[in-house]
Formats: sequence, C-alpha cells, structure tokens
Amino acid sequence: MKNLALLIVLSMNLYACAQSAENKDSNNQQKKEYPKSDFRNPMGITNYLAGNFGELRNNHFHSGIDIKTNQKEGYNIYAVGDGYVSRINISPRGYGNAIYIDHVNGYTSVYGHLQKFNDVIEKYTREYQYKNEEFTVEIYPKKDELIVKSGDIIALSGNSGGSAGPHLHFEIRDTKTEEPINPFLFGFDVPDTSAPLINGLYIYPIHGNVNGKTTRQAVTAGTTVSASGKVGLGIKAYDKHNGADNLNGIYQINIFVNEEPHFTYTNERLNFSTTRAINCLVDYEDRMKNNSWVYQLFLSEGNPLHMFSNVKNNGIIDLEEGKEYAIRIEVLDYAGNKKEAKYKLAGKTPPADAPKMEGENVFRWNKENYFKKDGIEIVMPKGTIYEDLNFTHKKTDKGKHYVHDWNVPVHTYYTVSIEPEGIPTAQLDKAILLREYQQRGAWKTEYITAEYKNGKVIGEARDFGVFSVIIDDTKPVINPVNIKENSTFTASKSVVRFTISDSQSGIKGFAAYVDGKWILTNYDQKSKSLTIDLQKEGIADGKHQLELKVWDEKNNTATYTANFSKGA
Repeated sequence: MKNLALLIVLSMNLYACAQSAENKDSNNQQKKEYPKSDFRNPMGITNYLAGNFGELRNNHFHSGIDIKTNQKEGYNIYAVGDGYVSRINISPRGYGNAIYIDHVNGYTSVYGHLQKFNDVIEKYTREYQYKNEEFTVEIYPKKDELIVKSGDIIALSGNSGGSAGPHLHFEIRDTKTEEPINPFLFGFDVPDTSAPLINGLYIYPIHGNVNGKTTRQAVTAGTTVSASGKVGLGIKAYDKHNGADNLNGIYQINIFVNEEPHFTYTNERLNFSTTRAINCLVDYEDRMKNNSWVYQLFLSEGNPLHMFSNVKNNGIIDLEEGKEYAIRIEVLDYAGNKKEAKYKLAGKTPPADAPKMEGENVFRWNKENYFKKDGIEIVMPKGTIYEDLNFTHKKTDKGKHYVHDWNVPVHTYYTVSIEPEGIPTAQLDKAILLREYQQRGAWKTEYITAEYKNGKVIGEARDFGVFSVIIDDTKPVINPVNIKENSTFTASKSVVRFTISDSQSGIKGFAAYVDGKWILTNYDQKSKSLTIDLQKEGIADGKHQLELKVWDEKNNTATYTANFSKGA
C-alpha cells in the first residue's frame, strides 16, 4: 500500500510539474525579461515605422519592424551590438539582400532589403557567388570570419527583395530557436501617444444565432445583442505611431466577460513554423472576399499559435438563457495607450445539439486525411487543416477538380495527384498543376510545380481551389532594355539591363556569360529587372560577346546573345 501511495504521489507531482511547464510555456511571453540597453539603433535617423511586429500580412505575421527611410536608399545601417555575421542572404524575393548578426547575449539581429553590404562583407559574398556561379545564395560564415562591433556600418539601406518601397526591415531573434521577438521589448519602441483604433466589432455564432441569424453579425458598442448557444467575438483594430499615417498591427487584445478575463492575445514572440496560422486567427473568408482583416478572438481546435493567455473555453462564450453578459474588449499598443469597447449579450433559448460530423468525407484536423475519386488523389498530413470539415469535391467535364472551398484556410502542404486526360504521353514531362480560385470577386491563378509519375501528375498545394493539369512548354521571355547587337558601353554607363519573365511555372534560374565566362548578375523579381554591371565585374575595354540564359521550373530555356563593345 505504501508503494502504491508513493506511486500516486509521484504521479501527481509529475502531472503538476507538466501542467506548470505547460502553463509557463503558454504565458512565457508575459514573464520573459529582455535586455533593454544591449542594442543601439540600427540607423542614424529618427525611427518612423511603416510596419510593426506581429502586423497582419498575407499568410504570415510581420516578424520585425519596418523603419522608413524617407522613400530613399543609401542610408547607413549600423550593427546594433558586438558579434559576428552568421548568415548572409541574397535573393530576388523575400528579404532581398540581408545580413544576420549573432550577439553574445543570445540574440540575433536581422537587417533586410539592403542596397549593398560594406566592402568587407561585399567582397566575401562576391567570392562565394563566383565560386558557386550563383546570384541567389545563402551563406553561413564561421564565427571568426566577419567580426563586427556595435556601431560598425555593415550596409546601406535599400529596396531589394520583396520590399514594396525603400525601408529597413529589422528583427531580433532568439539565436537558439530562431524565433523573432518584438524589438520593442529590447528598447526599440518609437514615440507613440495615440490610442489604437477600433474599426469594427463582430459576433460569430459558432452553434446558435445572433439576433436570430447564423452568420457573423456586426455589433455597435454600447448596445445589447440577443444571442444563443456558443458564440465567439471578433474585432477589426489597428495601431498608429507618431510621425506616420500607417495603420499598423495591435500589440495586445484583452476580452473580459462580466469583468472576468476570458481571452488575451499578445504580440511578443513568433515562430516561423506556425506563422501561416495567421489564417485561422483572422476571418479568412472575409479577407479573401473583401481584403478585410478581422481578429477572431476564439480558437479553432487545430490552432498551433502560442500568442494567447487567460484563455477560457477556447475564447468561446457559452450563453445561458435569461443571463446577461457584459463584454469589454481592450486594445493596447506597446506604449500602453488603450482603446476599449463595451456591449452586452443577452442569452436566449439555446439551440438543439449541434449535428455531429460523420461520413466518409469528414476530414479531421488531427489525423491524416485521404481522398480518391474521379481521377484525383489527395493526401493531407495531420495538421494540414485547422478544424474538422466536410470535405467536398466535384469534377467537371473539362477535367477540372473543385477541391473543397478556397475560402477555407490550409496550413501545410498536401499532395494532389491527378490522372491527366487528353494529353499525349510525350508531353507529360512538361506537365504542371494549375490552381484557380477567386479573390475579391476576381479569378486568380497559381502554377504548381509537378512531376509525371506512375500515370499521375503530382504536386504539392497549400490552398484549396480548382485544380487541373496543363502543359508548360513555353520559354521565359528575355527583353533587352539597353543592349542590342554591337552596342557600346563605357565606364560611366556600364550597366546592361534586361527584363525577364515567365508566364506559367515561373523563373527557376538564370546565368550570364561574357566571352564564355560566368558573370555575376543582379535580379529583382518584383520589377522583373536583371542587370549586369560590366565595370564592377571587371570587363576590360574592347569587343566582347554576352550570352544570357533564363529557364523556368520545367527547364524551358530562353537564350539571348549579342556582341558589344566596352570603352573608357
């Protein structure tokens, strides 16, 4: 008996420890202390923000702060602390030219959309690019290769990569986990005396109704709303900082029901593996149809985010007939400015029990799901969707497969395999998948790289939509901007310019050669611009031949050649 009692006590202690660890993890954002004086400003100008940490973006949360550069490029970018360059990225998309610095305090600073690096980093990077004959590179220098001190100029600000205008994208990450952390927690806050804005309040009938309706209903602050069953709350809110008109993201949202904490959302730390789950935080259907951003302040079962605390019943309010519920929603920015809205819910007769999901086409969020019918096969790993759904599929006589509803979000990639119809076997090595969907009332297309194998065209999708098989046998297009046969370039006008594009599977790679030797090019995807600086790349005066090759995901290759001269 003593042994049994001891086992029970040990089990209870282990359970208590596990629960404590779980609670500590879920509230870690509020308890963690960050150094507020370790880092300096990354720029020498006043910080005005074009975007803040955790801001709602397409398929992701913004992982840093965007510092405005007066619509100009070329401002000095400074290392915010002592450390070493641990990573260098050069890409035509994303962060463009980016530098990562590891610091002794366990954090990594990130600087994105740069115009150019300082001479030492530039030389190091160019040598790597020439050695590998690649423009797009990801380099991980050793600790002793590129040492920097706080205040060193590491780069100039720019507009490279996926930037929509000149600015510095700045992040601080946990070096060990690579999780981005709100820079405001390290003392990078900006002047902010304005309270956040609340532009909409909403109630979602999860099982029941609101004012007799079973769809999302807008609510006006200060009113009483009749509702029954289970409901969730939503809010459209923004933050503003001094010196800028941008509508930025919210730092914290609190819900109180009868003055009891019910749900808290806080933007302190992100994880890249779950950032796409923004699509189950916001009203995804509203975003797809109206480009509207509404925070849903309740959780679906498969929501993997760790940005919540004080959560009761997943944020869902279970209304009882005859009871009144006082709702208060607080919206705060990091500076402590607060805006709040109040209204009441009057509980009405509850609805009958919710019908159970059952049948062969019920897809579960916490299981692998499989579907095969009418020439299509779908395999979804566990965690692909955020909640259970009644999966739907329809095939048209034109070989198009309507795969569920494009207004429902998907988290991870899943496999789509389609048996091609009416396409000669000899062409199937060029087969890709086409996904069509509607956004804001207009039809959009996405081309998905695929391979033909065992009688099926197989690709990886990350959204629902209308799928079909098409053939991509079209070469990319090379458009010379300032070069033609026998053009002449000089030391002061030495940049050769092209635009390149592809109408289907997309540009996979490119390479340029002068007199048969590989030469470094610079490519910016958003502007489709590809440039070659003959002077910078050491092309001697005299006559030369240029060859540019561009290929897409199905290896369709376009080639442009021209003879040119370079003079003094």
